[in-house]
Amino acid sequence: MSSSDLIRWGALAAITGGVVWVVYGLLTLAIRESAVIDALFIIAALCTVGGFVGFHALQKDDYGRIGRGGFWTVVVATLVIVVGLIVELVGSMTIEEPFVILSPVGTLAVFIGFVLYGAATLQARVLPRWCGIGFIVGPSIFVLGDLLGAFGGILFGLLWLALGYVLWSQRGAAGERPSRVR
Repeated sequence: MSSSDLIRWGALAAITGGVVWVVYGLLTLAIRESAVIDALFIIAALCTVGGFVGFHALQKDDYGRIGRGGFWTVVVATLVIVVGLIVELVGSMTIEEPFVILSPVGTLAVFIGFVLYGAATLQARVLPRWCGIGFIVGPSIFVLGDLLGAFGGILFGLLWLALGYVLWSQRGAAGERPSRVR
């Protein structure tokens, strides 16, 4: 699959993830806890990973080790959280115990990965500056919004809608722009 295809599919995943995060946030305000909320979280998280794949395809030649480290940290940590949530939903006590410990570790790793990725995005200068800042503050917006009444999913979803739009607008530029001079 070419970089422009990955960027296009990543943009669609980010936009879809943004919509699902908003729906997740709205339903969390109404329902609080249910299997539907957990399923929406899983879908939104996987779409976020898909969005990161698109951003990685766009910036991979420009952001160096910090960007790659942030990218892989977000991907692996998000997948750990998703697997843990699926195991919890299935309800197997024999498998569940390791994920009770891994979920908080995965959450912390997602925060670290987003910050690293945001810093690398700022340094790469491929995307608008606000995108790098959005990556850095995104998880904090999610958590703080949840503490203020479950608005975290809505705010995070709006951020991902905007990021997905920026990625979509960059989809044709991957093959046209020269690599940054180092």
